[in-house]
Amino acid sequence: MKWRILAAAVLLFATIVLCSMFGTVKMSFKDFSEAFFFRQGRWVKILWDVRLPRVVLSVVAGAGLAAVGGVLQGLLRNPLVDPYLLGVSSGASFGAVLSLLLASYYGYSIVLRLPIISFSFAVLASSLALILARRNGTTPTTDLILSGVLMSILFSSGTIVAILLVRKTFTNAHIWLYGTFSGVGWKDIPIPLISTAAFVLLSVGFSESLNAIALGETQAKISGVNVEFVKLLIYIIGSFTTASIVSVTGTIGFVGLITPHVVRRLFGSNHKILIPLSSIIGGIFLCICDTFARTILSPSELPIGVVTAFVGTPVMLFIMKRGASRE
Repeated sequence: MKWRILAAAVLLFATIVLCSMFGTVKMSFKDFSEAFFFRQGRWVKILWDVRLPRVVLSVVAGAGLAAVGGVLQGLLRNPLVDPYLLGVSSGASFGAVLSLLLASYYGYSIVLRLPIISFSFAVLASSLALILARRNGTTPTTDLILSGVLMSILFSSGTIVAILLVRKTFTNAHIWLYGTFSGVGWKDIPIPLISTAAFVLLSVGFSESLNAIALGETQAKISGVNVEFVKLLIYIIGSFTTASIVSVTGTIGFVGLITPHVVRRLFGSNHKILIPLSSIIGGIFLCICDTFARTILSPSELPIGVVTAFVGTPVMLFIMKRGASRE
């Protein structure tokens, strides 16, 4: 199995190189090599200040969302679960639109704090969902899903009201709600990168416990797994990771749903393999989707969530059809 992870990592590196070469103007491999390795040539500033930060963040975001989605699907034994289970995306969206609304009244300096406000509301939404779901020291799956749905409805309603009040910057809000990597820089990468790396390492460390829980909580408890501790830890760190990504990129659908689903069907449900492969393939998938988003209508670009939906929907339908035919 290790060779599969290594092969996926090599493919990821190749994807980063190729996607960095594409843009409004295509870059040759020679130009890329000069700019990347020797910091020479006319492409240095474009590559290092514009393209590479965007490509790296798309990989980090894809990796984080796919890893969180894969772990939650196994933890809740539900293939339709995604990283936004606890209302993280709705909370982040409300925070983003709220910052635009405040900017229209108090000046655009507040827009610079959009990621902070967005992150705060994402964490608030997930925290409320967890608090509401807790019962007698446990977190029942049904209660967790319902509380997540309630938080999503609550903050989505608030987002609609805020959008109606912020009509002057409706376009900015609309694009952010569908996800975008436009205008990102190196400063936007550290927090999503650290939180994603922490979640992946933590999840791999708990892979045996996650495998046991995926077979049934009762069986896991008999095996000596502290089920409630593992679940609560994953929910908290997973929500933090998702919030750190969504607060910078906006809401990006399908990555955390489809990628782990495909990996699980191809390589099995062992979390020790599933988590790293999901994160690598998720990074590749989102990086390629973002390249299409910024080049297919160049010099304009599509919201990244639109591209992932166009790609993800047929893939999901194919998986469902294939699964039905096997049954």
